[in-house]
Amino acid sequence: MFIIILQVGKFARAVEEEADDVPHGGSVTAPKVLADIVESVAGAIFKDVDSNVKQYEGIFRGLLEPIIGPEELEQQPQPIALLNELYQKQGKVFHIKPEKKGSTYEARAYVDGKVVASCSSEDKKSAKLRAARICLSQFAQREPVNRGFDGTLEIAEAKKKLHDLCVKKKWSKPKYETELADPSHGKEYVCTVVVVTGDHVRHSEMGEKRSRKKEAERCAAFQMYHALRQSNYLSLP
Repeated sequence: MFIIILQVGKFARAVEEEADDVPHGGSVTAPKVLADIVESVAGAIFKDVDSNVKQYEGIFRGLLEPIIGPEELEQQPQPIALLNELYQKQGKVFHIKPEKKGSTYEARAYVDGKVVASCSSEDKKSAKLRAARICLSQFAQREPVNRGFDGTLEIAEAKKKLHDLCVKKKWSKPKYETELADPSHGKEYVCTVVVVTGDHVRHSEMGEKRSRKKEAERCAAFQMYHALRQSNYLSLP
């Protein structure tokens, strides 16, 4: 039991030390024993409520809050996918190759066959994620992304920032409406996002045209976030 407590405690501390904006759930691997604990607690609750599914869901869901689902994960674009997208627009090839080095893995990031970053970790997935994060930081320092906006790579985090703001302010979640900008000129999408603030004011912003729906949503979220900032909504309690 003491070893289990140490493992869970070590994992909890590692999660707390990670940055708040770590993409796609972070790079810390949870110990297997944590899943066993959750499974045991779930089984005990289910038995205690005499297999009443609705009552069980009400209790267990509260224990799991905040629950991370597909919608929340979408707010955090995967760094490797984002890098592939960024370099593809420049006509370059990006990939990350992990290699076993003794008891650890070393992941090297390549752009057109040249190593641009590397990172080591105890498991393959974490090594790749950390190498990708280094690449994103380097990319931001070298050149701006999406020049129509202020701040490098800021648009990639716009949906997450807007989502987190609405949760913090206890506003309803942003609503996105995406449509083809001009069906006669290929697939270009434009998105409008609506946010209702605590004073019951309805705010609507339209983003720039993009070739993908998700990019169009991020553009709209960026416009909305900065419109709210300019209106001092970010500073209000």
